[in-house]
Formats: sequence, C-alpha cells, structure tokens
Amino acid sequence: MKNVRFERIPENSDEPPMFSARGKYRRRYREQFEKLKVHPGETEIPLDNLAERVDDANVSLNSAQKRAIREYSADSDRDMVDLSDFESMLTSKRAQPSRMKRIMYDIADPVISESQKVEVRSYIDSYNCFPPPIFILLVTIIEISIFFYYYETDGRGSIWTDCAGCFVHHNHSDPGVLIFVPKLRAEAWRFCSYMLLHSGLNHLIGNMVVQLLVGIPLEVVHKAWRIAPLYILAVVTGSLLQYAVDPNALLVGASAGVYALIMAHVSNVILNWHEMPFRWVRVAVLSTFILFDVCGALYRRFVISQCESISILAHVAGAITGLLFGYFSLYNVVELKWEKIVKWVALGLYTAFLVLTVTMAVVRVPHSKALWEDSSC
Repeated sequence: MKNVRFERIPENSDEPPMFSARGKYRRRYREQFEKLKVHPGETEIPLDNLAERVDDANVSLNSAQKRAIREYSADSDRDMVDLSDFESMLTSKRAQPSRMKRIMYDIADPVISESQKVEVRSYIDSYNCFPPPIFILLVTIIEISIFFYYYETDGRGSIWTDCAGCFVHHNHSDPGVLIFVPKLRAEAWRFCSYMLLHSGLNHLIGNMVVQLLVGIPLEVVHKAWRIAPLYILAVVTGSLLQYAVDPNALLVGASAGVYALIMAHVSNVILNWHEMPFRWVRVAVLSTFILFDVCGALYRRFVISQCESISILAHVAGAITGLLFGYFSLYNVVELKWEKIVKWVALGLYTAFLVLTVTMAVVRVPHSKALWEDSSC
C-alpha cells in the first residue's frame, strides 16, 4: 500500500477567498462537502466511505474526480478526510483528465502559493483555452523575429552587439521605424515599439529567457488580459520616464516589460511568503538578476568610467509598474481586508507616477538638459 498524503491547503476562516467571482470554486467544494455529511456536526468523513457517499449524495463530480477519490481511498493510509483534503483531491492532477490542463498545472504552480492552488487549478479546469495563453509567447516570437530579420537584411559587425534595425543602414542620422528617438516623439508608437528592438544577441537572449521563464507561468495564472496591459504599460512608462529625465536618450529593448513581470512575481512571493514553496530560491534568483543588472551599471559608470548605454530608468519604471499596477491588477486569490486597501493605494500611487511622467514628457522638449548631467559623457 502506498503512503499517499494529501496536499494541505491553508484555510482562512475569517476572510473569504477571492478569485474573480469571490472564491466561487471553494464555495462550490464546501457545498459539495456539506452534502456528504451524515449529520450537521460532522467535520471529517471516513476515507473508506467517501466514494460511496459521493455516489449516494449524487454530488456533481466528473469521472476523473470520482476515480481520484477511489484511488486515494485505496492508496492512502489516512482514516479521515476534512474539507481541505476534499478540495485537494478534486484539484489534484490525477483528478484532471486533460493532459494539457495537467501541463498547465505544472506551469502555474511555481508562481502561486499553497493557499491559491484550489482556486487557480479550478480556474484552469474551467478555462477552455480560448483565447489561449499566448501573449508572452507571441511577443517573444515577434521580438526574436524582428531582431534576426533586421540583422539578416542589414546586419553589420558582431551579432552579439549589433543593434539590428536601430538605424537605416547604420546611419545614425536616419533612425529606424521602431527605435525610440526624442526628436521623433510625435510618432507616438515609438514610446512602445522600441521594445521590439535589441542591441545585440546578448541583450535579446537575456530578456527573452527571463520573459519566458517568468511571464508564461504568470500568464497561465492571471491570463493575457491582465498580463498584456501590465507589460505594455511598463514599456510605455519606461520610455516616458527616460524621456522626462533625459530627453537626449534613445531606447531599445523589452527590459521594462521584463522587469514588470519580475516585480509582479516578487510582490506575489512577498504577500504569500510563508506559503510560497522555495521562497528563498525565488528571492535569490530574482535578486541575483536585479543586482547583476544594477551593479553592472554602477561598475561601468563609476569604476571604469564608461558612459552608460543601458537605460536604468526604464528598468526602474518597469519595476514600479510591476509592483504597483501588478499588485492592483493581478489576481489575489485569498484577499484580506487590508489587502483590498493596499490594492487601491497601489493603484493611486501608480496613477500619480504615470501622470507625473506624462506631464514631464509633455513639458520637456527634445535635447533639453538632462535633470542630472555628466560632463564626461
């Protein structure tokens, strides 16, 4: 006999969980569990009697969930099942008949906490994959394709450092159609389209790897209609902040959007710290990426006196977007009262930040003096 243990999902007895329709899945499981009770005061059900009660009570479960209950009854050394155990059974991978949905479980699990699994997995079960979670994948394919298209048609120098597509025939007086250039700010699409260009394969690979590893799991959980605005807003805010501070800088790369994805995940890890598996590993990996980026910029500027070509301000704007707008817009499955207040405070702070950057971008004119100026550059 196998020793099977149920995946315990922490309960919040004082506050109802909220996932889209205020925890509709957990409420449904609670209602189903109530139907299985023999008497009102019963809080646990004998495991060897659970499958029989499901059949007798005519509880609405699919065939895979009923089979999972029978398998747990045969394999587990537990005697009793409570509501948390019942929820875990119905949202386990063995209770999901679709291979694709089981794969989506594996993709989503790394970015959610234990208390979120019931609602997130249930949402995935009911999700018909239309539209499919393809925003991050599609954006990545477009960014890679544009880089190689421009490099193959007009590439010069090393592929690792060539800013393919940034300038027409590499003539720095003729900017390409996608790069953000201050003097062409009237072409408003440039505030966003610069994310499609990268200054070499090194730049591209770094952004795309992180974008896929963090972005796809977030999109599976939160869906494209929440991830897409977060990503695009971060890119736009990145160019706005850079232009507001230094109206002489040109911009390329998707780093602002990537930072928004990273910081959105960081905020989720912090909020669910005690429940998040491998929390120290997550913090270490994400912190290493951020520290490498920031410390590299500081080293290049102050140790070897190299004028910085990377827009740290765009990264900062992306991080702010991920933390503030991400906290407001992304699903918080188990939402407490104080978190609702923080959510609206976060939206207010981000709105103020966005209005400030837009106002400064309107007031500032191209080639104005930077708010801080380095005479050596």
